[in-house]
Order: sequence, then C-alpha cells, then structure tokens
Amino acid sequence: MSIFDISISGLLTNQASIATTSHNIANANVEGYSRQRVDQASRLPQFIGGNYLGTGVEAGNIRRIFIQSQQLELQSTTSDFNNYESFLTQAKRVDGLLADSENGINNAIQKFFTALQGVANDPASIPARQVLLSESQMMVARFDLVHSQLESQTSEINGSIDSVTKEITTLSQSIANLNNQIAGSPGNFPPDLLDQRDAQITRLSELISVQTLEQTDGSLNVFIGTGQSLVVGSLANSLVSDADPLDPKSRRISIAAGSSSIDITRNLKGGELGGLLDSVNQIVEPAFQTLGRVAMGISSHFNAQHQLGMDLNNEIGGNFFTDINTASLETSRVVASTANTGNAALSITVDDPALLKDTNYQLYLSAGNYQLIDQNTNATIATFAPPGVVPDTVQILSEGITINFLSGAANNADTFEIQTTRNFARDIDVLVSSAEQIAAASPLRGEQAISNIGSGNIKSLSVTDTTTAQFTTTPGNLAPPIRIEFDATPGEFSIYDMSSGSPVLLVGGVTGFVANQENNMLALAGAPYNTYGYEVTMQGSPQAGDSFDINYNNNGSGNNDNISLLGDLQYVSTLDNGNSNFQQAFGRIISSVGVKTQSAQIKRDASESLLFQAKERKASVSGVNLDEEAANLIKFQQAYEASAQVISVARTLFQTVLDSVR
Repeated sequence: MSIFDISISGLLTNQASIATTSHNIANANVEGYSRQRVDQASRLPQFIGGNYLGTGVEAGNIRRIFIQSQQLELQSTTSDFNNYESFLTQAKRVDGLLADSENGINNAIQKFFTALQGVANDPASIPARQVLLSESQMMVARFDLVHSQLESQTSEINGSIDSVTKEITTLSQSIANLNNQIAGSPGNFPPDLLDQRDAQITRLSELISVQTLEQTDGSLNVFIGTGQSLVVGSLANSLVSDADPLDPKSRRISIAAGSSSIDITRNLKGGELGGLLDSVNQIVEPAFQTLGRVAMGISSHFNAQHQLGMDLNNEIGGNFFTDINTASLETSRVVASTANTGNAALSITVDDPALLKDTNYQLYLSAGNYQLIDQNTNATIATFAPPGVVPDTVQILSEGITINFLSGAANNADTFEIQTTRNFARDIDVLVSSAEQIAAASPLRGEQAISNIGSGNIKSLSVTDTTTAQFTTTPGNLAPPIRIEFDATPGEFSIYDMSSGSPVLLVGGVTGFVANQENNMLALAGAPYNTYGYEVTMQGSPQAGDSFDINYNNNGSGNNDNISLLGDLQYVSTLDNGNSNFQQAFGRIISSVGVKTQSAQIKRDASESLLFQAKERKASVSGVNLDEEAANLIKFQQAYEASAQVISVARTLFQTVLDSVR
C-alpha cells in the first residue's frame, strides 16, 4: 500500500506542476504577470525495521518568481519617465508658440517699430501712418492670440488633471479591493492577485509618484506626496481636482477622506500628474506673466511718450495703447479667495513696469498683519498692518506696485492672489483710431530771430509733461509763448511773455548761461519756469540782443521729433530693472522655455532608458520563457507518467499477492 501512496503523491504533485506550467504558458503575454512555480518537497519518512523509508512527495507553496526591489525600481522609473514625458509635451507646445520666428511676438514688435521708423522718415505721410496703425493692431492681435492659445493650453491641462485624478481615485479603490481579497485569502497569498495589484500600482506610478508599505496580512498601503495616505488596507481615499479658490483658472488637488479634505497640490510630484503641474508652474504661468509684462511695458512707455507729442490735428497726443492703470484693470489684478470671510475690496496700481517680475503674489492676513508672498520663491516681500481707514494705499517700492484698499475689511486668514501682469496681453488694445491721431511731432517750435549775430542756437526742445497749464489752458496754443533774449551782460538773459505779440517781461537778468556748453534755460530761470513741462536746451555763444522764440508747433506736420523718441524706445532698457528692452525681455522667456524644454528632453530620454532596463531586469526574473516552460512541461509529464507506471506496477504486485493465496 505504501507504493500506491508514494506513486499517488507523485501523480498529484506533478499534476499540480503541469497545471502551474500550463498557467504560465497561458499568461505569457499578460502584462505584469510573474511566472509561478510549485515548491515540491519530500514527505516525512517512516521508521520501519531500523530504517527510514520514504513516503513520497508533496506539493508545497505555489509561489510567483518575484523580487520586490525590482518592482520598486519599476515604480520609480515609471513615475520619472511619465513625469518628464508629460512635462516635455507641454513645454514643446509653449516653446513652439513663443519661438515662432514668423508669427511670434518678437517679430510682431520688430514690424511695429519698423513701421514707426517709416513715419519718422516721412511724418506727413498718411500711408506711412496707416501702415504703423495696421502693424500696431497686428502686434496687439499677436499678443492676444498667444495669450488665448496659452489659455487654451491651460484649459486642456486642467482637463487632463481632472481626468488623471479621477483615474487615481479609481485605481486606489481597485487596490483597496485587492488588498481585501489578498488579506482574506486562506493559506498563502494568491500569486495572481498579487500580480494584479502590482500592475495597478505600476499604472498608478504612471500617474503619480507613490510609496508603498506591505503589511503582515499581505495588504499594501500606498502613499503619495509627502506621505499622504491614498490606500490603507481595504480603505481608499479619493483624489479630488477642483477650481483653486484663489484662481478659478487653476486646479487645486485635495485628498479626501470622508467629509474632510486636505489641499496637497504643492506636495504632489512625479508621474503624469506631476508633469502637468510642473508645466503649469514652470512653463505656462511664466509665459503668461512675461507676455503680459512686455505688453505692459510697451503700453506704458509708448503712451507716456505719445502724450508728449502733437498729432496732425494740432492736438496733444493721447494714449496710443490701453492705459495700464484703468480702474477695471487695477481691480482685475486681485482675486479674492472664495473662502474669505471678510469683505475687503482691493486693487493694484502698477507704478513702475521696470520693476515688475514674472510672478504672482499672495496677500493674506495673519495675526492682524498682512503678508505679501512671492509665489515663485515663497519669500515674504512685505509685512504691514491693515489700513485704519479705507480707502487707503500701501506702496511696495521693490515690486513697482501699490496695493489699494478700496473698501471693507478683511478677517484673519483671508487671502488674495495678486496677478500683476498675467492678463495684460489679453487686455492691451490700440486706442488711436485714425492715422491723423498719431502724435509724431513735438508740440513745441523754436525759432531764432533773423537779426541774431551770435552763434547761439537751440539744441533741443524736450517735452516732459503736457498736462501743465502751459499746454492745457488754450488747446493748440502755448500759454504763454515765450521769448528768450540775451542781455548786454555776458551769460545773462531774460524771458518774455509773447502772448500778445509784444514782449512782456516775465523774469530778467537770469544768470548762469555758459557759452559753448549745453544750458537748460528754464532750469536756470528757476520756479515757476522749471515746471512748465518742457525744457529749452541752448548752446553756442549768443550775443546781446539775440532772441529765440518758443511757440506751439501748429501745422508742424513735417516734424518727427516725437516719433523719433518713440522709435528709440525699441532699444531703451525699460524692463527687468533697467536691464532689458522689450524684445530682450521677451527673449528671456523664449530662452528659459527653450532651456527647460531641452533639459526635459534629455531627462525624458535618460528616464526612458532606465525604464527599459528596469523592465528588462524584472522580465529576466519574473517573465515567462516559453522554451523553459516547454521543457518543464515535458519534465513534469514524464514524471507524471512514471508515477502512473509505478501505480501499474504496484497493482500487478498486489494482484500477485492475491493470486498466491487463492
């Protein structure tokens, strides 16, 4: 009977091995499947007649061939690759948008200033002015188009973030369910369920960086971010994406457990989700801000100079582009959190575009004081007490802005996001509606008397402020027109009011003129002449009785003094704290995005290689080799047939014993 027992044990054990080998072959092409093996072990022997006689074989554990460290490596490299892949996709899109040599912003700015030079060459030409007007509108349209495309990209990224967070939640629930099945399984942990769970973890790693911790009952806890629990045993938390209370166009990601949730947006990293978040913070948002900052610089400086000129209608120039500090724009720069409990209303005035940065700010009230935080660096820019009475203002000199407290009051923990430049590329527009309104000329005309005998001459007439009474009292006239006449005493002159055509002395015996040097005449005359809003610069060596008249430049259509100054703005370093002109400032973001895109490409390629190697290492251990499995199948088949043959022999022997006693 012991022979029967031994052979049956061999039969059953090899049958289990054949079944397991067949299972391996059937799952050879299943992603994430780990080959399985039956652990065969000898039964305990029996002590008979002074010897230990074997009792056969038994099937032990059916285990998967698996190395945990290889799975962890696969998770890590999978997360890294998908992070760089996701980031690179978005970076390439922004890079192509900003660096377009034909349709990009820099080309539009260049065409605008080229058209401006055309007006400077022939200021009376209506066709040249029409070209300038057309190129102005084209440049503004290009700003708006790039901003619009960035907005579209942001919307698509937000949609992807929503989709990814939903899939993460689904995967976490699936992992929790598998944990429950594995922990509740009798005997050893089911290899196929373990493989399914590892496959879910690997897919989860494609979406977000995860950390795992195995428990004694076989369940696997999953953590994301800086240790936030996504799965604990059979319980799964949800990842929720919704509108950021401080910026409805951005996404806030929270981990929800029951009725409570925690914002973990800043803690998340790795995987597709991490790449999407990084692309917004490092690529898309800086592009918005630089785009708006350059548009704001052009609008502010161009408007300021245009208002110092005169158009073909003999009128002082107005704003050429949108005023950067209209009431509506100032208000739109502040976004109050939807969680605020106070009713404070704020706005932002831009004082100096040269000091603006590519960043948003967070202003929040804590312990009775406001704190202004740079969101790029998390550095505290300023701390100040709330105004005692509103309306009131707080000037932030280092940032070139003023915070206006319009009405209401904030409560502790109330928060505001300040978006100084983000949307101005959308808001900029051309306000000049006709070619005649382009203020190409200077509103001043200087003439010297024919009777002058000295070598003195007017080097320049510079206008600094056309809102003074001298320009506004009587439109189209200088109030008063003046005459500068040199006295008999060398280096001395007098200023006369020429409103009636006859000289009326305003100030006489002004000293300080130095021959053959540049002299600012109204500055030498002192108050109130130095506040007229313009300056007369003279040089040479005038003689006694020489006179020079300063009048309004009526019918000065051929004058290009102001348009030349407008053209000079192309090369003046008006941005980046006086270190960049308009095109250089925009070139910085092109360069920055290009460098980050190239870096992401290198990292993506490297991580792809590491991922391939990790997969190969895991496959070399856990993957199914069909040749090996076929050899095992033959081996176990032969062992099975041999055990069956033993049963046949045992039956014959047993029959012989029975026949011998009949």
